[in-house]
Amino acid sequence: MEIKAKYFFRVFILILILALVSLIISFFSKINFIDSLRILFGFLYVLFLPGFVLSYVFFPKSKKYYKEIDEDKNSIDFIERISLSFALSVAIVPLVIFYFNLFGVKINFVNSFLIISIIISLSIAALYFRYKKSKNYFD
Repeated sequence: MEIKAKYFFRVFILILILALVSLIISFFSKINFIDSLRILFGFLYVLFLPGFVLSYVFFPKSKKYYKEIDEDKNSIDFIERISLSFALSVAIVPLVIFYFNLFGVKINFVNSFLIISIIISLSIAALYFRYKKSKNYFD
């Protein structure tokens, strides 16, 4: 139970820091606090989160859960994961949105939000099934 409390505390601190950065941005610019908050969280949602989750799909965290993968060969440290997450998001998100546009789905806010949510959900599902498969296989 302590791990959950520590996790929620870290998430709370992260949201508090983002709100503080948004407040600083709104103080020094002509946009209001809500718009700066929307820009900051939108930036993280579009340009960071999909790539961050995909980086865990491509490069597992540790050998603890995935025993068939060599830890030294395929694991990356946190700084590499953050920089790779921006690159993966910039590469994957526009590509998927433009392919959906080829199928007749118009590019707007709601569709982009849903497409990014689908990318994140599919990546989390892949992580879950990989973890479940490796746990059943090696236990």
